[in-house]
Amino acid sequence: MTQQVLRLGDNINTDDIIPAKRGTNGDLDHLAHYALEHVIGPGNLLKYDVIEAGENFGCGSSREFAPIAIQAAGIQKVRAKSFAEIFYRNSINIGLPLEVIGKPLQNPAVEAIVAAGGLIAFNLQRRQGKVDIPQSQTLARPMTVAEKLLAQASGNSYVRPGEVVFAKVDLAMSHDAIAGPVGALFQQQFGPNATVWDPGKIVLVADHFIQVNDIRQDRGAISLHQQMVDFAKQQGCHLFDVVSPGEAAGICHVLLPEQGFVRPGMMIAGTDSHSCTYGAFGSFSTGVGTTDMANIFAMGDLWIRVPATLRIELSGKLPELVSAKDIMLFILGQIGCHGATGTVVEFAGSVVEQLPMDERMTLANMVIECGAMCGLMPVDQTTREYVKAHTNQPFTEVTADLDAQYEQSYRFDLSQLTPQVAAPPTPDRVVPVHELDGVAITRAFIGSCTGGKLHDLAAAAAAIKGQRVNPAVSLFVVPASQAVKEQAESMGYLSTLEQAGATVLKSGCGACINAGRGVLGAKETGIYATNRNFKGRSGDPTGRNYLASPRTVAISAVRGEISDQLP
Repeated sequence: MTQQVLRLGDNINTDDIIPAKRGTNGDLDHLAHYALEHVIGPGNLLKYDVIEAGENFGCGSSREFAPIAIQAAGIQKVRAKSFAEIFYRNSINIGLPLEVIGKPLQNPAVEAIVAAGGLIAFNLQRRQGKVDIPQSQTLARPMTVAEKLLAQASGNSYVRPGEVVFAKVDLAMSHDAIAGPVGALFQQQFGPNATVWDPGKIVLVADHFIQVNDIRQDRGAISLHQQMVDFAKQQGCHLFDVVSPGEAAGICHVLLPEQGFVRPGMMIAGTDSHSCTYGAFGSFSTGVGTTDMANIFAMGDLWIRVPATLRIELSGKLPELVSAKDIMLFILGQIGCHGATGTVVEFAGSVVEQLPMDERMTLANMVIECGAMCGLMPVDQTTREYVKAHTNQPFTEVTADLDAQYEQSYRFDLSQLTPQVAAPPTPDRVVPVHELDGVAITRAFIGSCTGGKLHDLAAAAAAIKGQRVNPAVSLFVVPASQAVKEQAESMGYLSTLEQAGATVLKSGCGACINAGRGVLGAKETGIYATNRNFKGRSGDPTGRNYLASPRTVAISAVRGEISDQLP
């Protein structure tokens, strides 16, 4: 019988595969029905046996529901020119067959996981002494920062790109959208009375779906939140629960550095693709799926293919009103959504040295939009001062060898850079803002782990102080944490924005993940200081979402059209 092949293009993202709002219901028939709903319509993936796609298949979120939905729909294999690294690992973990077109996919460690029946079965065999984890046989060689961090975490002297190591995790983070299923899988597979390897190294945060019932009824979100709380209390993990109904202590990627959990030299894994943010502090941090995290809870380590490193040097003097968001959008426009697939981005240069930590976090946060696993910044005095102000724990600084080998190097002189904007439906459709002057908007949003930090709110407030938001536009502002909110209040940023006509909302992920006020309505056009503008990512799939800096978003809200200049 002839296999039915669904052919797709490049950059099919996880929100294409299964929209985030479907993730509060883990029923397999539900996931199968809605798989690729925004691409081919609900229920239609069930007609196919094989998916064949282009570059960077599975980019975007670390949610394991993406490969699970494909598998539930009966897909026997996914063939693609390349896979996003987190999707690749999630698929191997659950037994979804993958094929890189024209290339051998496996290596011995991956083959061992597949042969065992998936990662959980492999680790159960490890516990029984039936299999051993591989040790690197790599001889002495110069290494990049990422390679040194992974060698250190895996107990090897040297590693090289492409080999698989098992890295000991220093910090594991999960949130309300994923932590409940992680806990359930952990106890299902390792025993109902199983205890996590180290509760002091696990942080659980309520931030993702805690506001969804403000815009639609979703009992699944309530259940997921409670599952996380129950698991945290049972296991003794660090828990940052809501501080009031629907209000987060903070968005995980801003909260953890604030609370002193992130330090240079660490190995960090989080069930969120933007866990790459912590690379701003000189730590190796990456997103993982449900199965990876359940295994981390049990074993304390993560299997990972050592990535090649892509070096980006940012030189020149950054113009005064240009931000890290503009820089990252510019880079996306230059190298594309699959320009760094499966690599680590190592930033360097005079511009990086000029940036405060909030802005460095923005750069690191969005490297996943290029396909990278982590975005590493050099540890300097700015880093040290921030870390020492938030924790008294020791840390390790790692630098690249002078003759380290990079897969590719870029050098961008940013002296003449102007504000940038990304047009829907992908973050790499980037042009200078002035080229889009005149695009009318009705919705504007400043918030998320990317755009809700103190520096972001300060820039937005300074841009529109004394102005009024256009009557046709709704501007929403979401401080990324309670600490950010308190500082922004004391410094007058929030009152300035409110006087301009903005609505300040409770802390949380909210509209960024289509789970709170500020989402796009049908056929609406908006401009958001978030990180993704995929179809349906932040509201109705007929809406159009442009990405820009907080300053540009604020000015556009006043103008009623996309602009970086007040009239």
